[in-house]
Amino acid sequence: MKNKAVIAILALIILALVANLIGGWFTLSKKDHIAEESEKNIDTIYLNTYVNPKDSTTHGKFEQKEGEVVKNYITKNYMTYVSDTLAPALNIAKEKIDELTRAKFTLEGQLKASKIQREKDRVYYENKYLQIVSNVQDSTVDYKYNAIVDVVKYQDRKWLLGKENTYIDISSPDKNMKINGVEHFKKRIDVKPKRFGLGIQAGYYYVPAANQFYPGFGVGLSYNLIRL
Repeated sequence: MKNKAVIAILALIILALVANLIGGWFTLSKKDHIAEESEKNIDTIYLNTYVNPKDSTTHGKFEQKEGEVVKNYITKNYMTYVSDTLAPALNIAKEKIDELTRAKFTLEGQLKASKIQREKDRVYYENKYLQIVSNVQDSTVDYKYNAIVDVVKYQDRKWLLGKENTYIDISSPDKNMKINGVEHFKKRIDVKPKRFGLGIQAGYYYVPAANQFYPGFGVGLSYNLIRL
C-alpha cells in the first residue's frame, strides 16, 4: 500500500514536470505576440478614478499591460504625435521606446481676488499652485501654474492566491487638477530562465538495500536542459 502511494506521488510529480515542459514549448514567440496584439482593440485603457477621502485629491489607477509594438497600445492621434514630434525631439526611433505614458488632466476651480491695484487696473488671483494677474487696460491675463503630478507603480493581487499584477496610480496634490484619461505602453521583456539553479527541494529517494522509498528534504542544485 505504501509503495502504491509513493508511485502515485512520483507519477503526479512527473505529470507536473511534463506539463511545465510542454507549457514552455508552446509559449508564444515575439512574432505570435505581435500578431495577437494586432487583432485586438487594446488602445483604450480602463482608468479607475476615485477621490481620496483623506485629502480630497483625485486619483486615476489602471493595470499595466505589456506588449511588443507601441502603435498597438495607444490611440492613432497619440501615435502620430509620438512619430512626428516626440520621438524626433528625443532623436530616437519609435521602436526604441520601452515605456510611454500620457496622462490627461482637467484644471477647474474658483479663485477670489487676492489683491486689486486700481491705479494700474490690475487684479491678482493666487493660491498655492496658480497665480493670475488680470490686466484690464489691454484685456490680457498673465498666469503661472506650478503643476505637480505623482506617479506610483506597485504590484498587488486581486485575491490571495491570484496572479500578481502591476498597477499605476497617477494624481496631483492640487485638488482642482483632476485626471480624466491616460495612454500607456510598456514593452514586454522576456527573461530567460537560468541554466543552473539552487534551491530547497523535497521529494523521495530510493534505497536499494532496503528496497524502500524514503522522504527527503534539503538544498539541491538543478540544471535546465531547455533554455528558451
